[in-house]
Amino acid sequence: MRVISLFSGCGGLDLGFKQAGFEIVWANDFDKEAVESYKANIGEHIVHDSIYNIDTDDIPDGDILIGGFPCLGFTVAKGKSRELNCDYNQLFSEYTRVLKAKQPKYFVVENVTGIKSGQEFNDFFHDVILESFISCGIGYKVKYETILSSDLGVPQNRKRVIIFGTRNDVEKEPNFPSKVVEEKLTLRDAIFDLPREYNLEIPNHIGNKHK
Repeated sequence: MRVISLFSGCGGLDLGFKQAGFEIVWANDFDKEAVESYKANIGEHIVHDSIYNIDTDDIPDGDILIGGFPCLGFTVAKGKSRELNCDYNQLFSEYTRVLKAKQPKYFVVENVTGIKSGQEFNDFFHDVILESFISCGIGYKVKYETILSSDLGVPQNRKRVIIFGTRNDVEKEPNFPSKVVEEKLTLRDAIFDLPREYNLEIPNHIGNKHK
């Protein structure tokens, strides 16, 4: 199945689909360094540009649309300013614009749990974001679930809201994965085999930031 990817970043979501046997035919992100990393690790099919500049006629057709529009206005992470009406929170409408134009059989959206935390945000999530997906084009059947990464074998206690959409004329709907691990992986499990030292020319101040 052919995948169109929006807000692709360095390609974490795309990599999962690629490893599962899907074909990523087109991707887009605004961050230059993320795009360079994507090209080095996943493929040259990513376009470096603002989503606002993308003409949907330039996007090839696909079976699935994937992406996680920026979460900066939704996140409840410590130190972040949470604001419903910020510009970031309107980027879902660009996802909807592409969804309406390409009408894929399925779509997948990933975002932080803050997207529906608190009455005001929860109302916006259900009444605006989900409704825009449901009524898009010929319409979509939409469902969502909060997924804990560590339940799926990822050494990270990170919760994310995952939204699945199935076009109304498509009978088969995807299901959310069940918990696949009983004993959760630790960070040590994931990276213990990596070398302690890397022969890389990284400026000291950047190295300290990474620490």
